[in-house]
Amino acid sequence: MTTLRDLPLSGLRALVAAARAGSLTRAAEELGVTPGAIGHQIRQLEERLGVKLVRREGNGIVLTRAGEAALPDIDRGFDALASGMRRLRFERQAETFTISADPSFASLWLAPRLDRVRPALRRLEVRIVASVALDAMAQEGVDLAISYRKGSTPDIAALDLFTERVIPACAPALVEGHAGPDRAEVLDRMPLLHIDPMMGDDVYPNWRDWFSAATRQRKDIDQGPRFGLTIVAAQAAIAGMGALLASELVLRRHLDAGHLVEIARDVPALTIKRRIVWPAHGPKAGRAAAVAAALLAAADNGIDGALPR
Repeated sequence: MTTLRDLPLSGLRALVAAARAGSLTRAAEELGVTPGAIGHQIRQLEERLGVKLVRREGNGIVLTRAGEAALPDIDRGFDALASGMRRLRFERQAETFTISADPSFASLWLAPRLDRVRPALRRLEVRIVASVALDAMAQEGVDLAISYRKGSTPDIAALDLFTERVIPACAPALVEGHAGPDRAEVLDRMPLLHIDPMMGDDVYPNWRDWFSAATRQRKDIDQGPRFGLTIVAAQAAIAGMGALLASELVLRRHLDAGHLVEIARDVPALTIKRRIVWPAHGPKAGRAAAVAAALLAAADNGIDGALPR
């Protein structure tokens, strides 16, 4: 009797891929290995079974009668394995509560407040992942997201968490001795650092928005280093690489420590609203609403860098 330990899974997978593609080369591309590796695995399988499974025909390969007879059962076996993996992933999702948020916000605000939401989670284990597009929440197994994204749909519930000032800041050395660090002119020639929007956070203000609000123009407005994470961009700003436009909430600890200073204060700060969103229906909708209420209560306790709701 063949046991699970005896199953030559790599050889069987190579055989199925080669049969489907009709070519060792295309099978190798599908599995991410070399054609030589595919051929070697099939030969090992043939030697182990003592039966020829494929033969060359022109530039490709075809199954022998024995290979054709066995392939449907092997195919069904791999389909069953894939189904089992999907079930395991589903069971894991059923035991966890997944929250998506941009990494900067998750590390600075969300993670330190997870103890506030544990009563709402009961026996579920919390899992934090990076931002996902709101229309991909179900596909990605996300139960609740914290996002800047505007708009909503009937199947998505939402609560406003808080509003943040989005401010320009730089290292103190860059404005040392400057006659007007609070005036908009301070940014006319200073190098600019850029934050690329995260998925689901595609309304985050950029320098073009700021210069438009300041009624000023600059030809090289889109030039300069770009960063996917605000916390990384903040380190570049602290190193004196240029000015950064970012959420005061995320920059607050650097401002308080004097590593960064807010500049161009004469221009009214841009604002952006951070929201909690979750599927309005589904097995965890009620739990998500309870988690959202707990996060809202944590926000009501007062946060440096967030405006009153």
